[in-house]
Amino acid sequence: MHDPGKVLLDVALAVALGGDCLADVGALRAEPAVFGPVASGATVSRLVDTLAAADVKAITALCAARAKVRERVWQLAGPAAPDADGQVTVDIDGVLVVAHSDKQDAAATWKKTDGHHR
Repeated sequence: MHDPGKVLLDVALAVALGGDCLADVGALRAEPAVFGPVASGATVSRLVDTLAAADVKAITALCAARAKVRERVWQLAGPAAPDADGQVTVDIDGVLVVAHSDKQDAAATWKKTDGHHR
């Protein structure tokens, strides 16, 4: 029922709007007049699973399409493009994933929880 290309577009839009998980496409669903029909989180997840299991040809096609779109968008952005000064800055934030461990000598993290940094 949902075109895979449109589903991927919706995921990209959700990320651009600040989403950080596949289910965040639901925010687009709230504006059907703007975004049209938007797949459910489960449908998006199934597509991602399908793409993850795809052969090299499918992955290569996705990478080529992404590169083409990025090049065009950055061209349109001109001096406001992320690479306008010849470099791209990637801002990586650390997230503490809470987990419990019964291993011998396991100690709490500096935030006083059991977990690991991702």
